[in-house]
Amino acid sequence: MFMNDGQKKLVRERLVQARESLEEAKTLLVQDAEVNFVMNSLYYAFLYPVLGLLQARGITAPMQSTAIALFEREFAAKGDIDDRFIQAIRKAFELRPACSCEGQKKAAPEDVEKLLPIAEDFLENVLRLIS
Repeated sequence: MFMNDGQKKLVRERLVQARESLEEAKTLLVQDAEVNFVMNSLYYAFLYPVLGLLQARGITAPMQSTAIALFEREFAAKGDIDDRFIQAIRKAFELRPACSCEGQKKAAPEDVEKLLPIAEDFLENVLRLIS
């Protein structure tokens, strides 16, 4: 995937934000924080690279759900990103504490344990993609 230096810079800036969110999730996990706080940080570790890659292609999304769908269309459907990352992003989106709505799915410690290494791998894959 070809990107000019400006596009790569955009994605790298978002990767910095993603790494910060990932480290925050790890810290919260070690501190036995409420699992929804951990999941929120973990979700943003996935979302920031998604936004960066879309921005690099000149694509904006008014909502996070739209960004995920556009990312799937623009990157996964074209084979640039493995489908397991899309599944993980969707799962993190589904489990993030967006509101205290009745009926909202709640994250469990097992969800965090499963998604954390995938998030790390996702960030590495995005870095390789822009290199």
